[in-house]
Amino acid sequence: MLWDAFLQLLDLWIVAAALIGITTGVIIGAIPGLGPTMAIALLIPVTFAMQPVPAMILLLGVYQGAIFGGSISAVLLNVPGTPSSAATAMDGFPMARRGEGGRALRLALFASVFGNIFSCLVLMALAEPLARLALDFGPAEMAVLMLFALLVIVLFGGGSRLDALIMVLVGVCAGIVGLDPISGTPRFTFNSFAMESGFQLIPVLIGLFAMSEVFLQVFNRAPEVRADVMPELRSSHVSVAEMWRMRLTLLYSSMIGTFVGILPGIGSTVPAFMSYSLARSRSKEPETFGKGAAEGIAAPEASNNAVTGGALVPTLALGIPGDAVTAVILGAFMLHGLAPGPFLFEKNGLEVYAIFEALLFSSIPTVILGLLLFRAAIHVTRIQPRHLLPAIAILALFGAFSVNNNLFDVWVMLGAGFFGFLFRRSGFPLPPLLIGLILGHPFEQSVRQALLTSGGKFAIFADSPITLILLVLIVMSITTSVFVYFRSKRSGRDG
Repeated sequence: MLWDAFLQLLDLWIVAAALIGITTGVIIGAIPGLGPTMAIALLIPVTFAMQPVPAMILLLGVYQGAIFGGSISAVLLNVPGTPSSAATAMDGFPMARRGEGGRALRLALFASVFGNIFSCLVLMALAEPLARLALDFGPAEMAVLMLFALLVIVLFGGGSRLDALIMVLVGVCAGIVGLDPISGTPRFTFNSFAMESGFQLIPVLIGLFAMSEVFLQVFNRAPEVRADVMPELRSSHVSVAEMWRMRLTLLYSSMIGTFVGILPGIGSTVPAFMSYSLARSRSKEPETFGKGAAEGIAAPEASNNAVTGGALVPTLALGIPGDAVTAVILGAFMLHGLAPGPFLFEKNGLEVYAIFEALLFSSIPTVILGLLLFRAAIHVTRIQPRHLLPAIAILALFGAFSVNNNLFDVWVMLGAGFFGFLFRRSGFPLPPLLIGLILGHPFEQSVRQALLTSGGKFAIFADSPITLILLVLIVMSITTSVFVYFRSKRSGRDG
């Protein structure tokens, strides 16, 4: 299957999709204020006419390229293009101020590629065995697993736990609108026939991440990024020996990014800062961090790029998205007939392994395109997000309409954009809402099927070894979260 999957990659359209996706991702990531989630949500309708493999490679290329692209503006302007590149800016910008911007970008590029390769290998090793294990999951096991995923998002997603809980509940409530999964009767539809099928995922995605960005930029009066303060980008060289000296830092950072990425809803920002802190604590010269240390650039870049492969493990094997971007990609998989979950590898194994191998081999064009785009990066970072607002709004409208060719989806997109704008202005995180929306319907269906099977007895949720292990993990997660909370409160009082 691996060889047959490799032969599929020799198609010219697949190579073109990978190159276009990576280039688009680097450019989008380099523009402060934009990001991979919005770009992928807008591009999904563009892939409707494409075959599944090139479509997914295009979207995943945008994902990979944008995570690295965020480091370009972080290094040159001290303005992170993506949230996870904030850690890169801590040493990347001081290095650029010394006139070593080219070296900083090369360090970020090579570390990004290392993290991507590591996470892709882990993805290829873990995804299918995890999917095989999930074949033994019944409704009770799936219900407890999804409860654990939602709990992890609330407890460890960063920021206020109450805010995350509110967003998860909002997403779950939106996800159960439509026909009852057991009886088939309409609910929460307000006698609207169009709402009986529930909120379509793609219009909601486009509204939450693209149209809300348009509203934010329209009402945001923050000063524009000044490109005239950008340090000079001189050509420089990063040797293999220098990267080899940082091999343990790259390995540890990639492991952190991959395995934190597997946990649902945490994203790439948390592991980036975790890796940065670990690199500083292990360094023989910790005082150089924050002043342009090479490891201070390599560690977060390896980590946040390793999240891409890690987040795809639960997305493809269990149908549980690892972060907001993979939640959008999950919707794209479903639209192209590749339903993520335990049966994905049985029904579409060839296509999935072709996508895995494309992710692995895309490291080669990423290096080449990254080196070629460094000079163009100066011009890209001068683009203000507000200059792109008309194009984003038009793409959002056409994209929402093209899903089912009806205006109801356009109104859903605009409504999601308005509420996304309100939530973002109020400081509420959107990823918990999105993952709650995706898991709300299957979670309710699994719970009710389990209770129907047991005759209404809740003991079914603790009857199997799998559910018992998951319940132990839930208790451990809650205990850890409470311990960390009280420890931080105590250290705050001591300080």
